[in-house]
Amino acid sequence: MRGYSEVMAAQPVMTAEELIERVRQAAPPTPDDVTILWDGRRLDSREAVMEWLTEVAAKRAEEAIGADVRS
Repeated sequence: MRGYSEVMAAQPVMTAEELIERVRQAAPPTPDDVTILWDGRRLDSREAVMEWLTEVAAKRAEEAIGADVRS
């Protein structure tokens, strides 16, 4: 098997304090700073996010029912 022969510890890119400082100094978001889903939909409003979350919940419920049937 190829790979590292010894355990490698993950090193953080920056400390929490550095991240907080960068966020504090960051410019405010612009109107195009929104999440874009794989299907191209933009989560640019509370309503869009709530609609997407409803879809996610329905998909999870559908998958849970499918898992129960297979068990």
